Amino acid sequence: MTTKQPTGLGPRGRAFWRDTVAAYDLERAELELLAETCRTLDEIDELVVALDRDGMTVPGSAGQTRTHPAINEVRQHRLALGRLLAQLALPDLDGGSIPKPSSLRASHAARTRWGRRDGGAA
Repeated sequence: MTTKQPTGLGPRGRAFWRDTVAAYDLERAELELLAETCRTLDEIDELVVALDRDGMTVPGSAGQTRTHPAINEVRQHRLALGRLLAQLALPDLDGGSIPKPSSLRASHAARTRWGRRDGGAA
């Protein structure tokens, strides 16, 4: 299976691609998810650069101060990144799987319900 890096990736996307294909043997569908993950990482970086350059607010059409539109876009891209990474479901490098956020929340809820903080007896 070819693991040729997609064209047009930025520095963060290229680094994530390179590190991931070096560490894991991915199927074609996983490589497609990885490519979209890398593009999303690069888009997040571009949006953050815009926020750094412009600030958190911009003038509105009537001269009023309004929230920079990139703030919402960064938030949406970060949510999409989380979903892409969850779909990719890469195991940790020790061979175990990385727990999904829903699993972590469920474990926390169970510990809270049963009066356990560290997974041990109360």
